[in-house]
Amino acid sequence: MNIQAEKIAIAKALLNVNSESILKQVKAILTGYKADLWDELSEEQKSSVKRARQQLTRGEGKSHKEVMKKYAKWLTK
Repeated sequence: MNIQAEKIAIAKALLNVNSESILKQVKAILTGYKADLWDELSEEQKSSVKRARQQLTRGEGKSHKEVMKKYAKWLTK
């Protein structure tokens, strides 16, 4: 398949896409990804990050080493 035919095939497929997420991903690829990751998160994800930050501020966080020790049996083969 030549390059022009490939572009036409992709354009036709893109016209049938109804997913905003896929369209954003294609746009990001074509324009060079410059979006702020925060803007890509759902409200639930943003809320979770905010809660985690508050927990860390209150000293309620765990170190990476502690977490890895606790979950090592599920993470190793």
